[in-house]
Amino acid sequence: MLANVANKDSMVDGSCAGADQTADLPRDQQEVLYFTLYGRVEVQEWLLKDTVRKNAFREAILCNESFKNKTVLDVGCGMGILSLFAAKAGAAKVLAVDASNITKFAHRIAQDNGYGSVITVISGKVEDIELPEDVQEVDIIVCDWMGYCLFSENMLDSLILARDKWLVAGGHIFPDTAQLYLAAIEGRDQDLGFWHDVHGFDLSAIRRRCEAKAVVEHVTAGQVMSKVCLVKSLDLYSAGRQSADFRSFFELKVTRNGMVHALTAYFDVGFSKSPQGVSLSTSPCAPWTHWNQTVFYLETPLPVKTGETIKGVFGMKPSSESIFDLEFDIYIDFEGRKQSVTTQQCFVLSNSLALGGV
Repeated sequence: MLANVANKDSMVDGSCAGADQTADLPRDQQEVLYFTLYGRVEVQEWLLKDTVRKNAFREAILCNESFKNKTVLDVGCGMGILSLFAAKAGAAKVLAVDASNITKFAHRIAQDNGYGSVITVISGKVEDIELPEDVQEVDIIVCDWMGYCLFSENMLDSLILARDKWLVAGGHIFPDTAQLYLAAIEGRDQDLGFWHDVHGFDLSAIRRRCEAKAVVEHVTAGQVMSKVCLVKSLDLYSAGRQSADFRSFFELKVTRNGMVHALTAYFDVGFSKSPQGVSLSTSPCAPWTHWNQTVFYLETPLPVKTGETIKGVFGMKPSSESIFDLEFDIYIDFEGRKQSVTTQQCFVLSNSLALGGV
């Protein structure tokens, strides 16, 4: 498992193994697997080594006067690095909540760093726990809720629940804005012909399942074939539950000649309450993060010319089978000089980090 944690692409590589095996489990068992994995030190280590993620939260929280003498709630605290940032920034009280058994380390780490009297670690789901009796509301919520393609893992609903239940009027959320973007990219032809003839047997049923997989890959700036299009924007102070269920029109203006093999989605988040206006981007043009990008391979690659437009509709919703996965319905209408294509494909993004890694 440690080798897998060290290599993102080996955890969520679009292969046909992994999280599908758990989709039929009852939801409570899916949750047990999820929190068991996130309780593993090597997974937390892997997250901490994402320097872009760590630096964005650190810059947004440290030297931020809004934390001084405030009560802070850290939703999904892990080892408690965001809680430590908040305590160091001068928070009077930090409530660090996590449902995995990593909380035993979070408690010890807070004590070892001299913040045992500031940071209170609470074990449990935010949906189930109660805050200490002397705390009725909190001034600030910090939460790294973002999953693959922004919404996987379904953690946004937990943040919204905490916001509605405990955040004081005029309180702050870190981060508090998010945008999901779509772009066309060149990639690779999917080598799925193998499944047509395996020792003389037709296993094309597996091919069809593979074709329906959205994959998490590292996309480089050189692969991008179009301008980007915003498909979803969130204000975390007003966003409602089920924000992951939406449909959006898109138009992708082609910027160079070539073949478009896939569409890719990535997200940015912002910390508007930070003095420096800190933001975090998972764009192919930005430094690497553990989220990489989400890629939707097309059944028919598109031969494109500069100035042409790929139009369509991008639909997303939480999976009906897994509480941590996403389902996509993507319609494409392309009229090019070489070829015209109208197609509709459905995809599933399986969080095999959470459900296939234990």
